[in-house]
Amino acid sequence: MGDLGFFDLIIGFLLLITPVVFFHELGHYWVARKAGVIVEVFSIGFGPELYGRTAKNGTRWRIAAIPFGGFVKMRGDEDAASTPGQGSAHVEGSFGGAGLYWRMAIVLAGPVANFILGILLFAMVYITVGKQILPAEIGEVIPDMPAAEAGLQSGDLILEIDGIKIREFNDMRGLIIESPGKQLDFRLRRDDQEFTLPVTPKAQFSEQLDITVGVLGVKSVPVNARVRMAPSTAVVTATSDAFHMSIMILRGLGRAVTGNIQKGEVGGPVRIAEISGTVLNQGIVPFILLTAVISINLGLINLLPIPALDGGHMAFFLIEAVLGKPLPLHWQAILMRGGIAILMTLTLFLVLFDLARLIS
Repeated sequence: MGDLGFFDLIIGFLLLITPVVFFHELGHYWVARKAGVIVEVFSIGFGPELYGRTAKNGTRWRIAAIPFGGFVKMRGDEDAASTPGQGSAHVEGSFGGAGLYWRMAIVLAGPVANFILGILLFAMVYITVGKQILPAEIGEVIPDMPAAEAGLQSGDLILEIDGIKIREFNDMRGLIIESPGKQLDFRLRRDDQEFTLPVTPKAQFSEQLDITVGVLGVKSVPVNARVRMAPSTAVVTATSDAFHMSIMILRGLGRAVTGNIQKGEVGGPVRIAEISGTVLNQGIVPFILLTAVISINLGLINLLPIPALDGGHMAFFLIEAVLGKPLPLHWQAILMRGGIAILMTLTLFLVLFDLARLIS
């Protein structure tokens, strides 16, 4: 953890995760209220309550002891995972009693809120500080490296890599890093001509990232100034960045499913705390950008069709839309509890993995 102290990790983690979780749950809460559903509890964190107050509308707003997430508990829910209780569909103001499309909207509102938060944070930085835009143009090719051996030249404009559109130099950098030893098809423009070249990044271990990364052997054209954007341009650019970031996250999840993910890419709450503490020491702007990235990650991961996640609820609702009736409540309860067990086991594994990595 370098020079980071325990206090730095805790403060960085709480400053990072609290607004992300709050915004996620606020999305659920806001749409639930619009749907006429009564929210009984709005909690940041799990476990024993550290602080709470009850609003006039009956919602208990609380901060709990275990800061790994949060939840809104609506009328008729058996637990924080919104497992429907027996007869809840006939209870006025309950989540189960809301229409199918309202329930879908309530569930989707959390991840959507995370995407909105990420986009707004990106846009805020682009408006106030600006964004350093590196064109997807090769400024310099390093001799005896994969780019030179493949025939890339200074001045080449990279259009696509393996069918993925390249908007700027960082898009190319991300794909190269995650592709050590893998042949990539570069679609490029040179002297008004477009053609494709196969390029295989060199595999090289990064001590900083603790993973083997791909290295190409090129440098960008020199660009030093940050460009401040008008609000409309900033929002459009931030939305584009969030979309491309989501693609990269999905590619990472794909590597995890296929078993191609590297040990250094695996991390849990302790790893997030370590990163957040480090970035917080670098300044407020990098920390805001990190918060945006984590928010988009959380929104995307919550859409996975795993019971207890928002995507699991959506899977139930889609089945209900197809069959014309919901899954039996006992099956929903079994699947929800199974999903909770999987998530708790995974969280415990990631915490132990992080601690073992730090100790070693």
